Formats: sequence, C-alpha cells, structure tokens
Amino acid sequence: MDRARFDQSTAARGDQARRNLVSALRECGELADAVEHFQGDELLEVLIYIDGLRFVMAESSQLLQGVVRGFEQ
Repeated sequence: MDRARFDQSTAARGDQARRNLVSALRECGELADAVEHFQGDELLEVLIYIDGLRFVMAESSQLLQGVVRGFEQ
C-alpha cells in the first residue's frame, strides 16, 4: 500500500473514531437523568448500556490518539 493510500485510510479511521467518540459522549450526557431516577431493572439496563458505551469510548479514543500521534510525526 502506498503512503498516500495509507494516510487516507488512517485519516478515515480517525474520522470514524472521532464520530463514534462524540456520539458516545453525547449519549452519556443523556443517560445521566436515567441513572439519577431509574430503579431496579431499568437502572440495571442503563448501567449495562453505559458499560458498552465505555468500551466504544475507550476503543475510539485510543484509535484517535494513534491517528493524531501519527500525523504529528
């Protein structure tokens, strides 16, 4: 794979990671009220969903960091 295609592919992955991270962060903000007010099974469902968002945020953040570091070098 040539350098231009690699850079374009890396940039596209970085863009997708940024979109995923922004979306997950917005969802977390929206879930604050649910955590504050829900009880029992509803709260458990929200907490499990938050764990999934946490995974997306960690993965997307790490990928985006790698892309940013790669562009800085």
